[in-house]
Amino acid sequence: MSVSNRVGYVSFEGAHHSNPMSIDRMRVLAGILSDLERSDEVSAVVLHGGAGNSFAVGGDFHEVSHFSGHDEVDVWIDAITELYVASLEVTKPTVAAIEGYAIGIGLQLALTCDYRIGATTSVLRMPEFQLGIACNFGAYMLERSVGRHVMQNMLMSCEEWPAERSVADGLLHEVVPAEEVLTAAMARASAFGDYNPAAVRGTKPHMNGEYIRGLHALRDHAKKSHRAAFASGLPQEQMRRIVSRA
Repeated sequence: MSVSNRVGYVSFEGAHHSNPMSIDRMRVLAGILSDLERSDEVSAVVLHGGAGNSFAVGGDFHEVSHFSGHDEVDVWIDAITELYVASLEVTKPTVAAIEGYAIGIGLQLALTCDYRIGATTSVLRMPEFQLGIACNFGAYMLERSVGRHVMQNMLMSCEEWPAERSVADGLLHEVVPAEEVLTAAMARASAFGDYNPAAVRGTKPHMNGEYIRGLHALRDHAKKSHRAAFASGLPQEQMRRIVSRA
């Protein structure tokens, strides 16, 4: 995390260019977002996967493929919920700078941001059903963000949404060449940060309040549905196949 021209820049790149989200990484990121919310030096925030990396491809299959459908699922769902809520509780403008893939948890995290800029080569996807897991948060967040039709299409098809289709469906607000994504995101965030902070702070809790309450209300159901899915053993089998091919 760094601050430049009052823009808090958060790069969550890890050991792998695809940026899988483990429980620990989600907890750290949630803490950073909370710190940025409290910082008087920051007027806007940019989330980025790191130069040349995907934004994030979802849960870490090396971790999730060992779930058994018990308490570890609850811990995972809590970490996911708290990450999304931490992002939505930032009362400063937030911008997602998306290169490569934004899949599952990665796409959902991007949906918590106020503005999303994607590379012309970016790909968005919600493949949970194909993986054998529930998509409670994804369904809720997509419907709130882009409407029921797009939500149903993404969930049921599990298809990739390239940049042009993502803009047309409202998943992205803007598309630029890959080498310009971070520059464009920082410029947008800087411009948004120049808005009257009192006006933005007075608006965002209203914008996101119902959204946050919905996520909290969904948490227990998500735990139950994901416990049931992992108890079947099918998601773990599918994830291990994917990991073995990587």
